[in-house]
Amino acid sequence: MADNWYDNKALFEKIDVLDNKIDSLRTDLETTRMMIRDYNNLRQKVEDTASKLNTLMWLVPILVAGLGLVFTFINIFVIP
Repeated sequence: MADNWYDNKALFEKIDVLDNKIDSLRTDLETTRMMIRDYNNLRQKVEDTASKLNTLMWLVPILVAGLGLVFTFINIFVIP
């Protein structure tokens, strides 16, 4: 019953290796968090751009039709 599985030096070395692995995982986790944050910001920018594009998609035909009407009235009434 008095036999130890590891002596103090071996335990210290194992704890030190474990601490290094935890530090590495912490660094990887921080990198992952930054990547997710950047992805979320990029996703928001894409959604904003899509919204602006949808606005332009219905606004441009209306402007073209309006300009066509203006030029038609100019041709009919201003330049006889």
